[in-house]
Order: sequence, then structure tokens, then C-alpha cells
Amino acid sequence: MKRKVSRVLGLMLATTCVLSACVPQKEGDPTDKLSSKTTKTKQVGSEIGSTGSSGDLAVHEGFPIVDEPIEFEIAAQTSRNKDFKELEYFQKLEEKSNVIINWNMSPADGWKEKKSLLFGSTDLPDAFYGQGILTDVDVIKYAVQGVLIPLENLIDKYAPNISKILEEHPEYRNQITAADGHIYSLPTINELNPTTHDKWFINKTWLDKLGMDAPTTWEELKDVLVAFKENDMNGNGDPTDEIPFTFRMTTNDSNDRQQGIQSLFGTFGQLDDINHFVLNNGDVVYTPITEPYKEAISAFHDLYSLGVIDPEAFSHDRNVYVSKIQDPNKVVGMWLGWSRNATATVNKDDYMPLAPLKNTEGKQIWRRVDSKIVSRGAFSITNQAEHPEVLMAWIDKSYEPEVSLEISQGLIGKTLEKTHEGRYRYMKLPEGVILGTMIHDYSPGINGTCGLTQETINKLDLNANLTERKELDEFYSPYNGTTEYTYPNVFFTEDEINKINLLETDINAFVTQKYVGWIVNGGVESEWDSYIKQLEAMKVEDYINIYKQAYERYQKNN
Repeated sequence: MKRKVSRVLGLMLATTCVLSACVPQKEGDPTDKLSSKTTKTKQVGSEIGSTGSSGDLAVHEGFPIVDEPIEFEIAAQTSRNKDFKELEYFQKLEEKSNVIINWNMSPADGWKEKKSLLFGSTDLPDAFYGQGILTDVDVIKYAVQGVLIPLENLIDKYAPNISKILEEHPEYRNQITAADGHIYSLPTINELNPTTHDKWFINKTWLDKLGMDAPTTWEELKDVLVAFKENDMNGNGDPTDEIPFTFRMTTNDSNDRQQGIQSLFGTFGQLDDINHFVLNNGDVVYTPITEPYKEAISAFHDLYSLGVIDPEAFSHDRNVYVSKIQDPNKVVGMWLGWSRNATATVNKDDYMPLAPLKNTEGKQIWRRVDSKIVSRGAFSITNQAEHPEVLMAWIDKSYEPEVSLEISQGLIGKTLEKTHEGRYRYMKLPEGVILGTMIHDYSPGINGTCGLTQETINKLDLNANLTERKELDEFYSPYNGTTEYTYPNVFFTEDEINKINLLETDINAFVTQKYVGWIVNGGVESEWDSYIKQLEAMKVEDYINIYKQAYERYQKNN
């Protein structure tokens, strides 16, 4: 497809680039078909590093970015079923910038397959755009192949907004820098995101009806849940329709971090995470081979055997899960999620946040998540881009403070208004319209790339949802005030990724099978020794050492 530069310019430039992270290709490697294009782009990266440009095209810091229209193809995905070409945000940007984007769109639920086809072809787009468009593995894999080009020199020369964020937040630069020292992708940053993702809510209306206090220990929790089960708490005459405790734990689902029970493991002295790696006094710990994990699994089986855990907790999807919490018959006693406003909606007033239970040492601990970088692979430039400097100047506009707010929270004049004092506030929405819909009618929203920092957030009058989010963060902050338990967001090397791929699938499948089976059916105590031996046979120590090695490298760079 000939779509890189408009006919107005008629620019056809041969380009090449050399990545320091490149490795020799094996004979018969399927990436051989990209080798000629890889070589071509490598020189571009080299040239950019010294001159900042792959040609004589003038790139302006303001608008227009270039004097004459120039075209690029960018791949993007959306969960809102709207072509980015139709969004007012991109239409205005195109008009002001002279940069014309031909969007190669894909629905979110089909993106994985589409992505494989794109990278498997010889005709890649010029760039990939949007939150979560590329995984960490994608970034490293295709950077090593030379398909994605290094960006740090382009950032320094053509991206003042991105440069400012990285200078003020060196931890962000560290998190997006690969092990070879290059930056191959730009992040979506949203400092509106809370430190605590998973919050625990209990039905205060039911507690009051029973005359019981919120539980503070595991034994008190059992008493409360059994009381929820044995009484007709919603008063509808059916003593069997109550669900004392529900959560959602399905494998490889990012929402597990909001709706799963990992934080509840802290009652037994050690938190858990969806990938089961945590820190303990600076040491990397793989939780499924530890005694606290075993103790927690046994305790959850105890709850399950009492009939107080939702039997669909390991199978229902998000929609079913949320529908239970929002049921007008008010059937749920306790649950985990993002917030009352977002999850319980009409039933939100029945619930209150529940503090972590005291563990055997009297401590209360809860998970925190390093979530300010929402996605590290939110924008990458491929070796097909004939003018990557223009693309860098174009994407940098998305990191301007006010523009980042509009991408995330909606356009000024549509969902936001700017006051005479320079503050921002939410507008009253039309009857029957929700904010999420309104945002995505005009801007990319959760499918976008931006850098929303606290400096801008301080000028925003928070709405009810964001106010609750802030209050819940403050509620849990005494229990997750440090990062001592959280394995950080590290970049693995290509070699580490290959080793993880060899080990992780079987290990994860086995651990998940036992996790669910032991909670539902019991047997953790009698099967523990054979379970550990099976993991050892699967080379779990090699698997753990990869995470330890990556963490040590991360620590050296911090």
C-alpha cells in the first residue's frame, strides 16, 4: 500500500536503521521476509540520532506541524466501535497539523488476530496507536527484529511535551526503557488512576439489620458471612437467593486486579497478585510455593464449604458479576471491585468499604498497583515510516496538558468546560446520556494515548465518580502506603521472554487448576508436597530466577 506521503509532496525516501538490540536471524526464520525493510529503516534511526531527521522536511513545534499535507497509516483498536476518522478530536488535529492519518481500525475483541496478521505481513502500518495496542512482549519482540524503531532521539528533538513529563518523572522513563537502553514505545499515563485497584465492599444495610459490626478478623468474617447466608437478608421471602460473598477470578483477565481476592491473602501475612509475583523485604517471591499461600487457600476452602462463596466466582464474566451486585432484589453481601458508583450503581448506598482484616501479627495489608502508566505500548513507530520525526511531533500533541485531559475526559465544550480562572469542570450531560458514552463520541478516551499528570488534575473539579475514587484511595492508603509488596512493572529481555514462554504456560495452567480446585474441593494440605514436586519438575525455580534477574536489573536502573 502506497500511503506514507501525500501526492502533494511526492516524497519517496529510502531509509535504513541499526538497532543495538538486533540479533542474528535463524535460518528459515519467518521474519526473514522483513529483513530488507528492517535494513532500510535501521539507517533512518542512525540518521535521526545524529541529525534528527530522515530528510529535509521541516517539522514545526507548533501548528501546522508540516507546511504541506503528509499522510500516514496508523493501526488502532477500539472497544467503542467508532472509527477514529469520525472523532472530532482527530478531525481538528488533522486540520491544524497537516498530518493526515489513514486509520487501520480493528475492534478490540479481534485485535489480537489482526495484530498477528499485520506483523506477519510485509506491509506494516507506519505506527501503532492507543492504550494497550502493543503488549510488552510485542514491543521487545518486534524491536529486536528491527520492526519497531528506537524513539529516544526523536523524543529529545521533536517531543517537548513528552520530554517534560519524562524529565519530571524519571521513574516513567525508567519504566518505558527496554533492557538495551532504548525506548521503543510511548506510554499512556493517567495519574487520575488510583493506587488501590481492588476495593472490598460489605453490605452495611445487612450488617445493621443483624446488629453486627464490620468484621476485623477472619473468624469475624466467617460469622458475618454465615449470618448473611442463614437469614433472608433482602426480606423477599426467599432465604436462598442471597450471595454472601462474590468475586471474579478468571485467568488472564486484567479485571482480576479489581475484582479478585489477591489482597485478601494479606490476612495470612502475604499478598498475592494475578501473576503471583510479589516482594517481601526486597526479595522476589512466587506465592504459590509458600506457606502463607497454602494457608490462605485452605481458609478460602473453609468459606466455600460453608456455602458463603458464590459458586460462579471462577466462571462468571464481568457482565454477570456486575448484574448480581446491581440486582434490584439486592442479593449480594460482599464483593470486590473498582468503586460503588461504578460497580454497584443503583445499590451503591447499601455498601461501605471494608478495611483489610488483621493478620496473625495484627497487621493490615492491602495491595497497591503501579497504575499511573496505564499502558507502556501505547504508541510505536515501525520501520515503514518514511518521516518518523513527523509522527513523533504529531503524537507529542497528545501529551499537551489540556489535550491529555480532553483525550481522557472528553472535549471542552462537550463534556468539559473551562472557567475564567483556568479550571475545568464537567458539564451537565443530556438526559439519558452517560459520561463514558459522551467522551467516546468525540475523543479516543480509554482507547487513546496521552499523558494526564497531577499538574492538570489539580485544575479539574472532580465529579462524583472521581471524588469517590480519591476517597477510597485515602481509605486504603494506611494499608498499602509503600511499594514493599509490589513487584514492579519491569521490561524483560528477548531471551527472558523466550524462556518465560517456554515455562509459563504449563506452570500457570497447573497452578490455576490447583488454585480453583483446592478452594472448591479442598485437598491443599494432603496434596501440597506432591504439588511442590510437580512444580519443581516443571522448572519453577528457573521461572522464578527470570523474574529475580529482571527485578535486579530494574533496581540498578532506579
